[in-house]
Amino acid sequence: MLFALSAITLLHVTAQISPPGLGEANSAAWFAFGVRQSLDSAGKIQSVSYIGIGRTSNPVTNNPFQRQAIIVLNQEFYHKFHKHWHYSLALSYRNQNEYMETTPYEAASPPTKQEFRIYGRYMYELKLRNFRFVATYRQEFRSFFDPNFKQEDESYQLRSRFRMQAAVTLDKNKVHRITASAEALFSSTQTSTPENHWTTFGYKEARLCLYYSVDPKNSSFIYSFGYMNNLIGQTNVISVSYLAMDIIWENPFRHFKRESIKRIE
Repeated sequence: MLFALSAITLLHVTAQISPPGLGEANSAAWFAFGVRQSLDSAGKIQSVSYIGIGRTSNPVTNNPFQRQAIIVLNQEFYHKFHKHWHYSLALSYRNQNEYMETTPYEAASPPTKQEFRIYGRYMYELKLRNFRFVATYRQEFRSFFDPNFKQEDESYQLRSRFRMQAAVTLDKNKVHRITASAEALFSSTQTSTPENHWTTFGYKEARLCLYYSVDPKNSSFIYSFGYMNNLIGQTNVISVSYLAMDIIWENPFRHFKRESIKRIE
């Protein structure tokens, strides 16, 4: 989605902040608050910062808010260098709770795992009137630590993600939007058990999302509500249902009047 704000054009590559994978559970919940800021007068470079909180059920219940699962801090920079092409670079920190796999499913020892992540995206975008299609390749390098910053047995991971996303604007004022996406994830992990080696690179999971977004004309906030189905594994596939909500604050560090914006999607 593109906005023209006086001489500024804001690039909207994504309209929502999708949930992270939270492992094996029956259901999960995700909430995120983000800030999207234009960094140049042409609006081709943007910063997107967000904090997110995830919760899950345990393996035998369906309450997605039952137990704390993750806190995410994320910083990403986007650059649109061509009519159809974008790329981004990002840093991310995640603190994920760990639980026993057997009843009563109490906190594991250690109770949390820390992750530092560096990743980049390369995106192709096609817009036709009220329809937008985005194809994304994302490459990640992940490192894992216990609460005392000691490396885990699975210490590093290379992960590749391929996503197709389609969005349709539902009204002429471009306030209401539906977005659907499908993403496949492939990875290889360095592990020290039973000896130090990299696992075979291969398919691990898929994520299917459906979002409804509201972008009020006289507000600098965008509200998104969604559902994600996380399909883990190739055989005996585990299906986890996510409820998701996020709020994005547009361009808070400069004068912003949505009533003066001409939308040029």
